[in-house]
Amino acid sequence: MKQPSFEIASRASRAGLFAILILAPLVVSGCGGSSPTSPSPTTTTSSTSNTGVTTYTYTTDVRPILTADCTRCHNTSQHEAGYDFTSYAGVLRAVTPGNAQSILVRATGSRGVMYPEFSGDRAAKSQVIYDWVVTSNAAQ
Repeated sequence: MKQPSFEIASRASRAGLFAILILAPLVVSGCGGSSPTSPSPTTTTSSTSNTGVTTYTYTTDVRPILTADCTRCHNTSQHEAGYDFTSYAGVLRAVTPGNAQSILVRATGSRGVMYPEFSGDRAAKSQVIYDWVVTSNAAQ
């Protein structure tokens, strides 16, 4: 019976740790709150180019991952760590297209504080988010 309260405390601890480890350096460095310029929307979908590089899009590839694993805490009514991942615009607050140091990439990487929150194949989901941000420049 004590396990549910432990799970709640554990999630609260992870959210607090996320805020301290990820958000604190941003505030200290003076980046605090400025939103990145969003890229112009594209109409690409997941595909493999002639070079063998897969292009990922928010709508087709990333939104399903965030909906399944992230929006229970990062949604329109509950903005854990200040993020709402229910829309492309909301996700872009945690992303700098092309930048592997984006908050979303770091938090969902194999050593990131949100990585354990992924269900199923964590490594594959983390890789899709990384590739979407870095290689596909956070295409819509």
